[in-house]
Amino acid sequence: MRLFVAILERARSQVGLQLTLSLLVCFVAPSILLGAVTQLVEPVLGWVLYGVAIAYLLTCLLMLVEANLAVRHSSRRLPPPPQDGWDPTVTLIVAAYLPNEADIIEETLLHLLQEVDMPEGRLQVLLAYNTDRRMPLEADLRALAERIPAIDVLCVEGSRSKAENIMGALPHVRGEVTAILDADHHLRRDAAQIALRWIDQGYDVVQGRCIIRNSDRNLLTRIVGAEFEGIYGIAHSGRSLLTDTAIFGGANGWWRTDVLRRLGVDHRMLTEDIDVSLRALLSGYRLIHERAVVSTELAPATFRGWWKQRTRWAQGWFQVTIRHTADVRRSRVLGPWIRFYWLVMLVWRELFPIISLQIFTVLAAQLIAGLPFHLLRDPFLIGTTVVTLSTGAVLGIASYRVATDESREALGLRWFLFYCVAALPYTVLKNAVAQAAMVREIVGDRRWMVTRREGPRLPRDGTGSSPPGAGPPPPQSPSSNRPIETA
Repeated sequence: MRLFVAILERARSQVGLQLTLSLLVCFVAPSILLGAVTQLVEPVLGWVLYGVAIAYLLTCLLMLVEANLAVRHSSRRLPPPPQDGWDPTVTLIVAAYLPNEADIIEETLLHLLQEVDMPEGRLQVLLAYNTDRRMPLEADLRALAERIPAIDVLCVEGSRSKAENIMGALPHVRGEVTAILDADHHLRRDAAQIALRWIDQGYDVVQGRCIIRNSDRNLLTRIVGAEFEGIYGIAHSGRSLLTDTAIFGGANGWWRTDVLRRLGVDHRMLTEDIDVSLRALLSGYRLIHERAVVSTELAPATFRGWWKQRTRWAQGWFQVTIRHTADVRRSRVLGPWIRFYWLVMLVWRELFPIISLQIFTVLAAQLIAGLPFHLLRDPFLIGTTVVTLSTGAVLGIASYRVATDESREALGLRWFLFYCVAALPYTVLKNAVAQAAMVREIVGDRRWMVTRREGPRLPRDGTGSSPPGAGPPPPQSPSSNRPIETA
């Protein structure tokens, strides 16, 4: 017992040990157990394989339904522009961990100010950042805010997360509608106007579409670029069309400001965005996904960065599942169909990574039991295998069909076809990450893992810079055209 406790204690700070425990619990132990049971009851191996095949089949059928809806409604009619003189002010909160975003943050702020189509005086760009050290760049940002009234700069002292930055920013928001963005996000010119149309129709949250703008960087970014077209163009869109519900994905989400203030975001959750999505739905607010509200972002350019990002996403979803599954099941606000769909989203998305990888457990158990591999002679297993393999190809082609012009130009048809081939092994890799993330949560490792940003930095354009080693900036009083220095 002491040894077990000691292993768990060490696993809280050692990623390698977490991966080892994941491998032992999800593969090695089941393989040995299944191999031993199979020697006693040989049909068990077939039963397990049938169970895995059914899991794949159900998941693939759901994805194909979403894909069918997304392609059929790829040019969904937008609601008319707001009527009756409704002309809301809009705030764009840009949340940033400054040491990680130093090379791109000025470019982002200037892009949002210059490119977003909003009447003069109706747009506020609010940078809410945290930092673990004073940086010369902070003086540049303050100077930028002094020159441009629409930009406000807020250093959220003591913050250690994006959620705390957002909460620090909310008291300084002047817009009736608030969009939350990461520091690498560039909005398409018409994004705000389209989002406002849906809010005028009675929706409280509009989740836009995120695409990758550095997809031509390397193999990894190309895969992620095609993947994001599938996530936002197919999965999120199909889900919204099927159930009239949506997920706030953390960036390019447009909120009624009063709703966002009422709900807040919880910094204890690694995916505070999914958590506030569930709390919004359970409170009776309406969420919609709109593919025409486009924002570009930067994909991790290294496998290490990708692994950190996906581990945080998977662990955060696991936290949300633990916190909200019972609330969804008991909810009287959600309709039966939406409640069922969200239970699938929460529970099944946690179970499937474990179930799906058991195909390798079956193979290992068969070797342990010394049995010949003849199970794929079964017509049902052959059929489910064909459906599983073909689903990746169908989704890849569907993603190309609904892809943005930017992604088609950067990737071309050949990279979407490559993604069709890579979809299965890539999904297996993501499922392995999800298993490791569960172990990480169970052992209590909830450290925030920063995903490194990479991008060009704009010239100073006369804003100057602080001398090395400059101390913290003096506090400033909040105003419409001055930097805000403390939360």
